[in-house]
Amino acid sequence: MESKLKAAFIYNFAKFVEWPASAGNDTTDQPFVIGIFGDDRVIKELMAIEDKTVKGKKLRVRILSNTKRINGCHVIFISASEENNLITILNTLKNSDILTVSDMNNFIEKGGIIGFVRMENKIRFDINLKAAEESNLKIRSDLLSLARKIKH
Repeated sequence: MESKLKAAFIYNFAKFVEWPASAGNDTTDQPFVIGIFGDDRVIKELMAIEDKTVKGKKLRVRILSNTKRINGCHVIFISASEENNLITILNTLKNSDILTVSDMNNFIEKGGIIGFVRMENKIRFDINLKAAEESNLKIRSDLLSLARKIKH
């Protein structure tokens, strides 16, 4: 159930984030790609909604084993299983027009953009606005108002 909820959050985050034109958002023939690092049940849930539309593009899910396959990704979910590789992944993604999301502890403090947090058996999220701006992403105020914490 939790993985299904996280997948729904990731899908819906995309609706409230604006990517620069350089991220290929000016054409509808390119898919909207969510990349996933690590082994997580979220993969199965995101695969179940593949082919839905995000910003007029078909959703595609790409399982990533290394940072060489990140080209074309709009969102990257980094599973908690990738904690040992987090710094390498984030350094590669820095200033790359890619929204990073994770369920890792203290993800936004480590430089990620949106981090899931569990509070009283509910899934909430924190946003690192500075990291989003450095990645040329604009997060709409609707999403910011739902965040538990915003880091500036």
